[in-house]
Amino acid sequence: MNKDTWLCRFAMQRTILTVLLALISLTLSAQEKLIRIDSEDVAWQKKDPQFLFFNKEKARLLMPQNVAFGVECIPSFSPEWSLAYDSVAHTLVYNEAQKSIWYSTYDAMHKENTKTEKTSTWEIVTYQLRKKPKNYHAPDVKTYTLSINSEQVQMLKAIWSNAIGTSEPSEKLMMDGTTWIYFIGEQRAKARTGDNYNNYSIVKLTEKLVEAIKSGDASHCGSLIGAEFQRVVANLEVVPNI
Repeated sequence: MNKDTWLCRFAMQRTILTVLLALISLTLSAQEKLIRIDSEDVAWQKKDPQFLFFNKEKARLLMPQNVAFGVECIPSFSPEWSLAYDSVAHTLVYNEAQKSIWYSTYDAMHKENTKTEKTSTWEIVTYQLRKKPKNYHAPDVKTYTLSINSEQVQMLKAIWSNAIGTSEPSEKLMMDGTTWIYFIGEQRAKARTGDNYNNYSIVKLTEKLVEAIKSGDASHCGSLIGAEFQRVVANLEVVPNI
């Protein structure tokens, strides 16, 4: 290979690499715009970049693009997950992070201070918040899906609507216990596990639905939705029109 040929090939490779890098940059930019951010107390979130970063990652990793309604679990000491209905694929989608997104984002947003306080019995390590995340490794997410028919969708949506109407909202999400967030579109409500009878029933339903989705048991899933819908209807003054 002569020198001119080698230079020509090198220039071509460099051009291709430049184009690929530009395409990757555009793709990442587009993905960023698709990230849904929780609407809870936006002013408070902006005071702490870690919460903003956590909510972005939680939405990006756990929420299907075409989510219509569902429930998500925000625990302190175990992996987060979500159960949502995808309106385009007509499926229930269960996403489960393999480790806590909260602690993954905490590690990326904090660094240990160079100076630590020492006492006669222990050493106190303090951490400093970074302005931007560093060396962040997003947790792996397992996804399970199961198709449901239109009637089951409407029944499940009515169940979720009832859960939102009866759960106790909270102004801020504190990472000190398990919180269930029920949502339909932008409408959201939060409740601790077992805060009242209705939410406790929804928790049990969700657990059973997750088992059915994981095992691919559509008939069991349908019977669970139907039974819970009948229970909800029995306690309502106005029966939802499905």
